[in-house]
Amino acid sequence: MADLASEANIDMRPHCKSHKTVEIAKQQIRFGASGITASTLKEVEMLIKGGIKSITLAYPLIGEDKINKYLELAKKVDLRTIVLDFEHAKYLSSYFNRKNPLIAYVKVDCGLKRLGIQPEAIEGTIENISELNNIIIIGLLTHGGQSYSGKASLKEVAEIEASSVLSHKLPSLIASCGSTPTAKELVKIKGLDELRPGNYVFYDNTMINLGVCNIDDCALYVKSTVLAIYSDYMVIDAGSKSLSSDKGVHGNDNIKGFGLILEDQKLIIDRLSEEHGIVIGQEIINYKVGDILTIIPNHACSIVNLFDNIYVFDGNKLFDSYKIKGRGH
Repeated sequence: MADLASEANIDMRPHCKSHKTVEIAKQQIRFGASGITASTLKEVEMLIKGGIKSITLAYPLIGEDKINKYLELAKKVDLRTIVLDFEHAKYLSSYFNRKNPLIAYVKVDCGLKRLGIQPEAIEGTIENISELNNIIIIGLLTHGGQSYSGKASLKEVAEIEASSVLSHKLPSLIASCGSTPTAKELVKIKGLDELRPGNYVFYDNTMINLGVCNIDDCALYVKSTVLAIYSDYMVIDAGSKSLSSDKGVHGNDNIKGFGLILEDQKLIIDRLSEEHGIVIGQEIINYKVGDILTIIPNHACSIVNLFDNIYVFDGNKLFDSYKIKGRGH
């Protein structure tokens, strides 16, 4: 991913919400990222303690406690965030001043229908925010999350994603896009300045389903033990607290079950309770109590947030372990 961005002369500012670890963030910097993107103040704090010097909090600041925490952290590094619209900018403005202004991107909705202004409102919004002396807008930021649903081609979503921040972009502003599924298409589009993929460090079953990667490209697995076998199902020790309930990120209905079992892809993790997974398929007769299954999760990002550690293997040899210091909120 770093090579793709470099070849296209696009700045890499990858998202750490997928891995939530200092070690992987440092690897991303070593591969040429100018900074790291985060979703929570806990992640920001983790990155600062890990020595990362430039961070984007790509999540809206709402609430006095969070804003005060942000102000404290912003004294230590180059920290920027987002504003959702003029009203949000006005809300934030009273907490900042000319000496220490808020550095921010304007969040643009490119079709996910989650947060942000519509592209046609960019010029008016920036003009209004420019009257607030305590806020400096450095760019336009969007996320093509609808690409995860598989309802449109990745090329089509990438074009919509890019055009949302390029169609009304002022020359001085950074055009920032972020979505692992669309990343390989985004780098082909002229005019983009910044790329913020996150999931690519691991990939997952959703990415396989979208054709973004192959099984061999996936790096994150959940190991689970067979607890019991019955006539028409078996039970494993990975439930919703290990695999999450993500069956289709942003509405992807093409994914069967709650993860891909590498030992036999015909097996389906059909349902979950908190500590139990129910696996169905004729092939359950091939297994016995105590067998270990290797599962590629549907959504790697949510899985990482369920565990305390990532264990890193080189082949079958334990190479290292990373503390998931950004876990939680």
